[in-house]
Amino acid sequence: MKKYCLLLVFLIIKISPVAAQNRAASSFSIGAELNIPQRSAYNIGYGASGKFEIPVASALSFNITGGYHRFSYKSFAISGYSEPDADSFVPLKGGIKYYIDERFYTEGELGAVLNNNSQNSGNLFTYSLGTGFLLPLGESKSNMLDIGLRFEDWSKNRLQQFAIRVAYRLGL
Repeated sequence: MKKYCLLLVFLIIKISPVAAQNRAASSFSIGAELNIPQRSAYNIGYGASGKFEIPVASALSFNITGGYHRFSYKSFAISGYSEPDADSFVPLKGGIKYYIDERFYTEGELGAVLNNNSQNSGNLFTYSLGTGFLLPLGESKSNMLDIGLRFEDWSKNRLQQFAIRVAYRLGL
């Protein structure tokens, strides 16, 4: 995990002279997510998330993310085996988002995942690294479509996944 954090800091320092735009407005986005687990007993998952973004510098923002994810188990062809119910999780994260230019960004987040399952209780630590871009919707500069891709790891290698998020972003 340390190497991912160091890589993120290196990228921010390396590309910092590139960004020189005015990013003074806070924003809120809400969107759907497609979760693709890696080496897991889970199938592709789905969910939704909301993200609040507060600018702290011209190209740097602090963000707070909350969501809901649901994963069903892969089917097994074993006689007498009943497939368990789907698992659901609530990730709560905070992090930074760095704008490389006006529409393209990278981000890193840390947080906790609340486990809503009766079989496996206990909260998990999570971190994620991702990138994305903003597409303007019409003439408005504050309403945009936020499309992002991230890698996320939950503690103890419980779940590693790639996630695609498509969200409606509203400037406040």
